[in-house]
Amino acid sequence: MRKKLSQLLLLVCCLIFLSGNIPFATGAPFTVNESTVPLTDILLYCNTPEFIRNMAEDDYKLGVAASGVINDDRHKMLVSMDLLMNPRNRQWAIIFNYAKGNFSCIIGGNHIELYKPQN
Repeated sequence: MRKKLSQLLLLVCCLIFLSGNIPFATGAPFTVNESTVPLTDILLYCNTPEFIRNMAEDDYKLGVAASGVINDDRHKMLVSMDLLMNPRNRQWAIIFNYAKGNFSCIIGGNHIELYKPQN
């Protein structure tokens, strides 16, 4: 009899433990863990440098706002970058020109805000 009672008590404890770990609809919002993704997952488009430049200037009416050479040890695959903007509609794009092959990538967006650099 004592063995049956201890088995029953063990079963009840297991059921209480398992029922406490079952998620119930509480009305609380579902949360998702935020994480960053590699830049290669968010690039909008890659093609030849001429195609990318023509697309940005002719189709999106963007003009060069800044241009620079990339020359550090960490980014040997990049040669240069260009920042293009359209001040009338506040669109922007950055073109990355790669060293190997005839290859450029563009990423862009809307609502750019410019700031005066502080020395």
